[in-house]
Amino acid sequence: MREHLPAGTLQAINLQEFRMANTSFPKGMEKLLSGSINIPADTIKAALLPDAYTYSAAHEFLSQLGTRVGTDQTLANKVITGGVFDADDLDFGALAPGNNLKAIAVYKDTGNSSTSPVLLYIDTATGLPMATNGGSITIPWDAGVKKIARLNLPFFPKGAEKVWSGAVNFMGDTIKVSLLPNTYVYDEAHEFLTDVGATIGTDQTLTGKTVTGGVFDADDANFGALAAGSTIGSAAIYKDTGSAATSPLLLHITDVMGLPLSTNGSGVMLGWSNGAAKIFNLVPA
Repeated sequence: MREHLPAGTLQAINLQEFRMANTSFPKGMEKLLSGSINIPADTIKAALLPDAYTYSAAHEFLSQLGTRVGTDQTLANKVITGGVFDADDLDFGALAPGNNLKAIAVYKDTGNSSTSPVLLYIDTATGLPMATNGGSITIPWDAGVKKIARLNLPFFPKGAEKVWSGAVNFMGDTIKVSLLPNTYVYDEAHEFLTDVGATIGTDQTLTGKTVTGGVFDADDANFGALAAGSTIGSAAIYKDTGSAATSPLLLHITDVMGLPLSTNGSGVMLGWSNGAAKIFNLVPA
């Protein structure tokens, strides 16, 4: 008899906590998951958008946002710590009267607005919307745990750092999943596959991977028959470098229907969610 474990819906990003309207651009999240965004090394800028702009999940590049207000500002002293993205507060200087500020867009500047991918959209913050009156405009990022944005659980913090830094390409890299025993104790300091200790059965390579609009999905993982006597408590997704000591842990998945599960010699299939979030989704609902 096959034991089928459908993973629960997982959503893995939380923008700075103003209110629920803040989100990300799906196409930008696709690029983040494909390793083409390196937050620490790339030139990341913020733009002020007027009330004429309407958010669209289809917008991919800065040129699609239309007219911006004032001069876009480069984020200075960027840091990625435990999956949290932060930088110095922004100062847009004095802005002429007559504009109505609606939102802030964060993007990677390539030097060409037609190829500069947009990443984050923030339209719900203290002071927005705002009519300019000739005074200076400053943007203090959230002082709480979320800062500008963070990749939160189920990401391992160290794995999230690597995603922000462009070190993981979910489509191009070999991504595998392990079954962890119920004796495994999660530790946010865990970074590599060796940190989780012994796994159950043979780790499975994720096939049929897709990254669509910031949503990562793959075929269900078939672990085959597992010898009796183990108890599966959770699963870990990691990038396989060929060495467990250098294979970065990415996600620790505990929200799985049927866990904990005692193996009994039957086949075990890890089935990902059929909901909108699939394995995980970097666009807040």
